[in-house]
Amino acid sequence: MKLSKLGVVGCGNMGGAIVRGVIARKIINPECVFLNDKDKKKSECLFRETNGQIKELLPLIKEADIIIVAVKPQDFGEVLEIISKNINGQTIVSIAAGITIKTIIDKIGRQIPVVRVMPNMASFELAGMTCIAFNEEVKNADEIKNIFLGIGEVLEVEEHMMDSITALSGSGPAYLFYLAEAMNEAGCALGLEKDIVKKLVTQTLYGSAVFMKNTDSSPGDLIKMVASKGGTTSAALSVFTANKMKDIIKTAILKAKQRSEELSGR
Repeated sequence: MKLSKLGVVGCGNMGGAIVRGVIARKIINPECVFLNDKDKKKSECLFRETNGQIKELLPLIKEADIIIVAVKPQDFGEVLEIISKNINGQTIVSIAAGITIKTIIDKIGRQIPVVRVMPNMASFELAGMTCIAFNEEVKNADEIKNIFLGIGEVLEVEEHMMDSITALSGSGPAYLFYLAEAMNEAGCALGLEKDIVKKLVTQTLYGSAVFMKNTDSSPGDLIKMVASKGGTTSAALSVFTANKMKDIIKTAILKAKQRSEELSGR
């Protein structure tokens, strides 16, 4: 089977994570990974780290089979403008939140293979959750999924689910970091040293996530395993319940979904 050539436009956070993942896990050879960023320092740094090939934008578009657009929102339209004039059968993959497949097709001006993906920040550690939606023109879906398996787990979804996914999974790491920040502040208020607090909070959250992933028990059942009646955990949880923390969290996630819909123009 012909080895596809992957072009990554935008070598910053997520673009860089994708390149590191596909090369570290030997999904695509470095000589078949093309790097481009308007900030040349970013592409040069990623080149030194991965041996991917630096290319100017126009040659990258013409030579790549799959083009991942991982640029800032303000640069997205400019990149699509160049792509629209030079594309010839390549698959376009967008990681831009709020940009629909229809928006991309309208900008290109004709039907082409387009993939919309929503990875999250855990991808930087190759432990991300990436949701992927394809239009009907895409013929290499398995290959696209394999690329994103380089940075974690992959789930194929219908595009209409993307606003909800953005709110729950794309923004999700920030919710966990918010909880961690509160736990850190509480630990320091209790008189513990900062390095001890960081170790306790980080390992507790990490280990709990691993445990939850590896069990069939629901989060509610796991809470019961930790919280004995009249114990310390129950005392803490009673404060959450009294302040309707679940309602606050659900309202916040719904607000994030609404914002994603606004960014999508809906």
